[in-house]
Amino acid sequence: MKMKKILPIVIASCMVLLTACGEKSNDASDTGKIKEGGTIVFAAGGDPRVLNPMYGNDRVTMTINNAVYSPLFDIENGEKQYYLAESFTPSEDFLTYTLKLKKDLKWHDGEALTADDIVFTLDKILDKSQKSLLRGDLLVDGKPVEYKKVDDLTVEFKMPRVMMNFESALASFSPIPKHIFQGETDIATSTKNENPIGSGPYKFKEHKKGESVTLVKNEDYFGGKPHIDTVVYRIIADANSSTSAFLNGEISAKYVDPRDIDKFQDKATIETYDEGMLVNAIMNFDSPALAKKEVRQAIAYALDKDEIIKAGYIDEKYALKAYSDLVPTTLYYTDDVNKYEKNVEKAKELIAQSGMKDITLNIIFTNGKKSDEATALVMQERLKDIGIDLQIVPMERNAFIQKLFTEGKKDFDMAINAYVMGNEPNAYRSMFETGAENNISNYVNKDLDKKWEAANGETDKDKRKELYKEIQQTLSEDLPIYPITYSQSIIAIDKKIGGVKEAKPAPIFMFKDLSKLYLTE
Repeated sequence: MKMKKILPIVIASCMVLLTACGEKSNDASDTGKIKEGGTIVFAAGGDPRVLNPMYGNDRVTMTINNAVYSPLFDIENGEKQYYLAESFTPSEDFLTYTLKLKKDLKWHDGEALTADDIVFTLDKILDKSQKSLLRGDLLVDGKPVEYKKVDDLTVEFKMPRVMMNFESALASFSPIPKHIFQGETDIATSTKNENPIGSGPYKFKEHKKGESVTLVKNEDYFGGKPHIDTVVYRIIADANSSTSAFLNGEISAKYVDPRDIDKFQDKATIETYDEGMLVNAIMNFDSPALAKKEVRQAIAYALDKDEIIKAGYIDEKYALKAYSDLVPTTLYYTDDVNKYEKNVEKAKELIAQSGMKDITLNIIFTNGKKSDEATALVMQERLKDIGIDLQIVPMERNAFIQKLFTEGKKDFDMAINAYVMGNEPNAYRSMFETGAENNISNYVNKDLDKKWEAANGETDKDKRKELYKEIQQTLSEDLPIYPITYSQSIIAIDKKIGGVKEAKPAPIFMFKDLSKLYLTE
């Protein structure tokens, strides 16, 4: 079973909520008197792609979908936190799972949300013609998980065999309304996505392309009426412009680059938290030079993570050195992998062994992100030392995403990217398995494919741990990506906003539950 979506931060999938931690410059205004109503404005790096949870896989789209659509449940610190679901229970042999929905759930248009909507969504995800990014979640050894409606509030799942990640696979699954999409031949391009009907705390109002997305509160939200009347995502592609907008009081919250944090210290509440994110450099195996393992390893030996972190993130408290393709909070993570400590002579030897001469590569990244730009500049200088000409290509965010996810052969060499995959190791499989939807590197290793399958079906914890260790070591040798840093997320929040802790700063979304935010008197 493959796990879901990836966010090119853009990239992520299978989000596991991580409570905010770390530094804070000022206390949030949670102790202030709640003022009902009002508007909060968030900065967004670009337009959403498709406001439908079957397809969204970039930060902006997933953030807005999170406000409009509700999941069945999430997993926090290994425990299920229920939303639409009342319960999700496995049988003793883990071959049957029973999903119970809460009573009296409603879609934003007032229609009842029932097991029919769950089954309809599952059907559409499994329909190959719909090209949903979530299809792999419902496959075991290439066969679909079986499911059926038991009654209006109950769906039963039957597993072909034990799959240890099934709960994680279904975590954050958000249904779409059957009565809206029934009869649509291509859900991804359906005009129904332009006015989405969800079940979350906020209803869609309008999308002005290139300008903003506006949501209004759902008075009938099952989790309780939200405090804020209106949530606006203002589209500001340039980081400097969004900083100016925040300092001028035009937006209420934004992500902050570590190099800009001093600008906000006296004007905002600063929250720093572990997003479980790995910043990395993708190596495209379609590139003639990068198809050679020796060249990929030479690049790794030429680079110094300390230098990159200092240039892009100022301090290791905002970005820890990364070695594994899994993050430290992932089950069975290990750093017992090749760490590629800087060794220019070794790098030059590998280039010579590759037989490649006069290597010229390009590296793409989203423009306006200072840490990515600084990383690219350091990489450019260090690769000069081993005779590689690295050309820097900043791109507008949506164009960058499109280039990463072009089907088939890709026309870039390297890309600075990031992903959040959660604490289930099988989630990473969709990035590295041959032909997987998120395998941006076009990496092929059939033996490793078998090992992914074996690890996900292994019930013995020690054996499973050893399999995932071997997987991480193989990835470290093959280098479909070069791990750079486990970066922290930093957000600046208007001091007039309360409920920050209750809203749960979270991977990808900034806040998991917008209904808990409020303005203070």
